[in-house]
Amino acid sequence: MGIIMKKIICVALLVLVGCFALPAFSSAQDKVAKFEYAIVKWDGPDRLYYNLPNKFEIVHLEKIGITVPKDAQNEEFCLSVAANIMAKDGWEPIDLNSRRILFRRPTLDANGKRTN
Repeated sequence: MGIIMKKIICVALLVLVGCFALPAFSSAQDKVAKFEYAIVKWDGPDRLYYNLPNKFEIVHLEKIGITVPKDAQNEEFCLSVAANIMAKDGWEPIDLNSRRILFRRPTLDANGKRTN
């Protein structure tokens, strides 16, 4: 009879601990930040490809009034311009290589505000 009682007590304790741990675990999942991602790719003297979550766009910097200085490296200058343009829209760079920058920003909630 003592062994059965020990098993019942152990199961009851596990259920009790589970009841307290489960709500804490689920609230931690709700606080996980959700992001959307974008890539900007340099593809020519003044041409940038914007791969955004809801659209794709090719931009020629000269057509928007930005000229690459003659002593500047094209890809570095164009990508830095793109990074500054994206930063104004709330994007942060998280990875880059010689031709691409990966950006992310928090998604919008139901009220149109950025979630963090």
